Amino acid sequence: MHQVVIVGAGQLGRRHLQGLVKSRQALSIHIVDPSEAARSAVDEFVGSSEVALPPIQVHSGFDALPRELSLAIVATTANQRLHAVEQLARAANTRHLVLEKFLFNNSDEYERASRLFDEHGMIAWVNTPRRHFSVYRGIRENTQHDRLLQFTVDGGDWGLCCNSVHFVDLAQFLAGTAELRHLSSHFDDEVLKSKRDGYVELTGEIRGEIGSAQFCVRSIRGSTKPITVTLHYEQQTIFVAEGSGTLWRIGQGPVEATAFRLPYQSEMTGLIADQLLSTGSCDLTPYADSAAAHLPLLRAFAQRAGQTDGSSSRCAIT
Repeated sequence: MHQVVIVGAGQLGRRHLQGLVKSRQALSIHIVDPSEAARSAVDEFVGSSEVALPPIQVHSGFDALPRELSLAIVATTANQRLHAVEQLARAANTRHLVLEKFLFNNSDEYERASRLFDEHGMIAWVNTPRRHFSVYRGIRENTQHDRLLQFTVDGGDWGLCCNSVHFVDLAQFLAGTAELRHLSSHFDDEVLKSKRDGYVELTGEIRGEIGSAQFCVRSIRGSTKPITVTLHYEQQTIFVAEGSGTLWRIGQGPVEATAFRLPYQSEMTGLIADQLLSTGSCDLTPYADSAAAHLPLLRAFAQRAGQTDGSSSRCAIT
């Protein structure tokens, strides 16, 4: 039986739990959260389940965890994440670690985390799951012999700080490389309050290059336009409307419209756990590749809505 833990039992942590209980592996699940309200919400989920669940234990701290863990999912807020991982490393030997984004709000913490993973033999992955979505995996498979030239994402009034890393990660996945070059930004004047207290948001645009592709990720202030992804290749153009679940392909014969459905987190976590526990790998982003996207984005956001000091950047992003 695999011992697994979810650190953080807020709304996202509970979505992970809903997915984890669907795993086909034999699991013993632990939940760690100091909040009594969060722990009570987990107890309510367990008590209301109409199907048999694997063993689930809820803890207020890390001391009650088993010494050997096959998988840990850290679903805390960014400002608590490194401390949570440090506590986890002291409490248990953990093989695989899945971290939520935005990874860390302080650029100095990325190297500290990397050293911690190496010292404790943790293999870390980041939950930017578009590279797990079948629609994007299909695009990558069907464009292996076509070069991506431009990658554009735009939509109305969505938060760049919180969400742009999802699309930069997707550009990395489709371009087949992690390295970002020539990152530039143009943000709207007003720094917005995030939906989560104490965090900030920005609208505007971010540009750069990944592999052979130029990319632009844009949030249009005052617009209600749904988010669309436009992929210009040498031989074709692909439009992806995530909200309506429709893909159009132009340039390879007749224009085709294909329907798709994006999965919920509660439908993905069990599959990711099955991949990790059975093969030692998964569809999510390796930590080093994700850090290569997070760090330049963090610096850009910090210059507008946080603090920069030499090579260090800090910005309150959730």
